[in-house]
Amino acid sequence: MAETYRVAKLPIRLRGFVEPDTNAQFEGYVEPGTYFVVEERPGFPTPDTDYARLEVPTLGALDTWICLRWRTQRYATLVNQEKPPPAVRLRFDDEPMAIREDRLVALLGGLRGFKYDLDKAYYPWPLPGIKVPLAPPQFNNCCTFVEALTVKAYADAHGDSFSWDSRRHRQMMIASTEDYFSPVTAAIESGMAIPTPSPDVPPHPWTLIQGWRNQWRSGHTFLVVDHHPATDKVLVLESNSAYQLDGVGYRAIGNLRDKGIQPPANWWTLPDVWTWRQLCSTYLFRQQAWLKVKDRSLSRLSPTSP
Repeated sequence: MAETYRVAKLPIRLRGFVEPDTNAQFEGYVEPGTYFVVEERPGFPTPDTDYARLEVPTLGALDTWICLRWRTQRYATLVNQEKPPPAVRLRFDDEPMAIREDRLVALLGGLRGFKYDLDKAYYPWPLPGIKVPLAPPQFNNCCTFVEALTVKAYADAHGDSFSWDSRRHRQMMIASTEDYFSPVTAAIESGMAIPTPSPDVPPHPWTLIQGWRNQWRSGHTFLVVDHHPATDKVLVLESNSAYQLDGVGYRAIGNLRDKGIQPPANWWTLPDVWTWRQLCSTYLFRQQAWLKVKDRSLSRLSPTSP
């Protein structure tokens, strides 16, 4: 029998509280979406109301209470959701467009000194088919980091057989409202990645994710180097100005310029490292693509076992 967990589906924006009481301290708004349920209080504190405590990483307290029902008016619904199995760890040995992981790792050395700046973004090297502003200064943002790393790696590996142009670049920058997940689209259409079964499946090693906290505000493009199924921890590689980062590094671990390119041994045991559940609860709207990367060892997880 498949494992399930409880989730709350919010069709509208709701207020979050410290306690299961609308007179309690207000913690912030919980945006429409699906959230994991930590605790349920049906018929509490009176038969007129139901409450639930939800995982909401975007709030400072990480979880918050919402009112599900008042008398006959229901604001959110609780359902059981099947837990997806861990991703099958594809080797990509016979995939023509696959690249060795060490190509990506080698390029990280040229990005380790970059600091995050949303509006002042530069590239450490030229990219094929487009003209990009080159460092110095060493500033980038989430989109330019992912484009610089992935496009350079695949272009160097495949030469003229790999095509990149201004249209692909605009996709990486999410320049059009026609596709809010265009970095994922660009990775798949260019041959760097394959589509995933769904946005909810646990990420494969070297997954590119475009996530949005709201529809369509507070977007973020990042990479998941690996997922540890037993703990649900994810090794997130990104350019950011939060989560112990001020530039390129691993989320909740630190900048590459301070911690180095090799992540800590047993990174999945570190208490601050995020879980896939946290990512799903933070980026309520998301899509992912699995990059074609072979000969993987950076995360220290088995290249084949689930």
